[in-house]
Amino acid sequence: MQIGQLYWKIQWQQTIIKRFSDYFWAMGQCIRFSILFSVLLWFAGCQTVPEYPVVPSISFNSVYFKELPGSDIIYLTINYKDGDGDLGLSNDDLNTPPFFGDSVIVNGKKIRNANRFNIFPVFYRKNGNRYDSVLANDFDGYFPRLQEGDIKGPIEGSILYQISSFNFFGEDSSIVKIKVHIQDRALHKSNTIETPPFPVVYQ
Repeated sequence: MQIGQLYWKIQWQQTIIKRFSDYFWAMGQCIRFSILFSVLLWFAGCQTVPEYPVVPSISFNSVYFKELPGSDIIYLTINYKDGDGDLGLSNDDLNTPPFFGDSVIVNGKKIRNANRFNIFPVFYRKNGNRYDSVLANDFDGYFPRLQEGDIKGPIEGSILYQISSFNFFGEDSSIVKIKVHIQDRALHKSNTIETPPFPVVYQ
C-alpha cells in the first residue's frame, strides 16, 4: 500500500419522487441527492486496507414503509462493498456511452437502456401463498459517484434509497418484499438481495 492511499466509507441518500396523474400530467421523476461521507486516511504500516472483489457486493440493512400526506415512501437501506470504487454515475458519465440515452438500438430494434441506471429494485406483492412481481423497472434509479475522480481503491458503506409514489398498489394495504441489485461503471452486476416481507398499510 502506498502512503496517502485513501479508503472511503460513504453513506449517501437518494430520493426518487414520481408524480402520477391521468390526463394532464406526464409521469415525472425528480432525483435529489444528499451525500454524507467520512474519509479515513490509511498510511503504510498503520492498518491493512481491505481487499474486496471488483464486482460489487451488497447485503440487506433495513426496509420500511411510511404514509405521508401527498406521498408514500419506502425506505430501503442496503450495505455495499466494492474493490475498485467504481460505483456511481456522474453527469459526465450519463452523457457518455454506454450510459447515455434512455434507449439504444440493438439488432435494429430500439430497447430500453438499462445501463443508464445503477440500482434496480423489483417489488413483489403477496398474493395468497405466493409473491407476484409488480412494478418491475418502475423505480430503477442511479446514484452519483461514491469516489471522486478516477481514484481506485476499496469502498464500503450504506445506501438509503427513498422510493416515493402516490399509493404504490392503489389504496389496498399489502405485504411486500423487494429484490434489488446494483451495477458499477464496468457494468459488473452485484449479487441480488431480497428483503424480508414488510407491510404497506394505508390508514
